[in-house]
Amino acid sequence: MDNPLETSAKTQARITTKAKEMWVADGKPGCGPEAYTEAASELIGMESNPDAGQIPVESPVPLDENGQPVEQAWVEENLGNSGGSQDELDDRREVPFADRKEEAEALRNQ
Repeated sequence: MDNPLETSAKTQARITTKAKEMWVADGKPGCGPEAYTEAASELIGMESNPDAGQIPVESPVPLDENGQPVEQAWVEENLGNSGGSQDELDDRREVPFADRKEEAEALRNQ
């Protein structure tokens, strides 16, 4: 198998041909087909390796049913209260507990 990072003469010829096709399709602008070389190279690479990037990757965080990341509630504790002691709610915990054990301990200590 050829190294996909190295461009062979055959691949370079395909890129040049594709760049010229794209240039003609755009109405032969003054920049010439050389301006289409990078886009043509990407297209040829996609054609050569259609399965690239198809390996599934496990998410490092839990996902909900819609596929959105779910952060643990205790992460919010580090945000602090930017408003200071402006009302009676400042002394209360504003985020849920991480687990039932932590909640039970906090309720016993009140």
